[in-house]
Amino acid sequence: MGQLKEFCLELASEEPSPGGGSASAAAGAMAASLLAMVCGITARSRKHEADRPLLDQHKDTLKRLGEGLVRLAAEDAAAYDAVVESMMSRKAIPGPAADEEVQKALKRAAQVPMSTAAQCLNVLEISVSVAELGARSASSDVGVAVLLGEAGFRGAAMNVRINLKDISDKAFTTSAEGNLRAQEEHARKVASRALSILMPV
Repeated sequence: MGQLKEFCLELASEEPSPGGGSASAAAGAMAASLLAMVCGITARSRKHEADRPLLDQHKDTLKRLGEGLVRLAAEDAAAYDAVVESMMSRKAIPGPAADEEVQKALKRAAQVPMSTAAQCLNVLEISVSVAELGARSASSDVGVAVLLGEAGFRGAAMNVRINLKDISDKAFTTSAEGNLRAQEEHARKVASRALSILMPV
């Protein structure tokens, strides 16, 4: 819990990074970790012996996704810092080269949360299977994971769009926006499916 406390203190500081993008990645990482726990608990049960290979596979995948999202939390803060640095440099020494560096930094600042969104979507996709297979005693853990994964996805998507509005490369922004819209619809459906399994109407 010490590292979590430290991260929260960093978020609460007056420094602009880490910020929402890092928090989104952290939410996705927690979602992956919760689902991995449920897979491990369920795989130990004789009742789920037939499902053990798939549960073990999900657990390994979720651990990798969680580790990747932790890295993305750090990368998001670094990407933001690079944008600030490039803008300060342009202010000090304006010119085409400085403008290019700003655009390069903005693209990176959009690409990182794009990766976060994609990884959170992967977590959400696996959550459907975990909701179906997981031990009933851990259903609330799966539910919280789904909500965290969806929050991570939506937060990452918001950060992508915030950076896209200042990027001059229209081909890049159009492609990114199109991909994001398709992912958003899929994320909503997947999260809804997982929750409906856990809490049928």
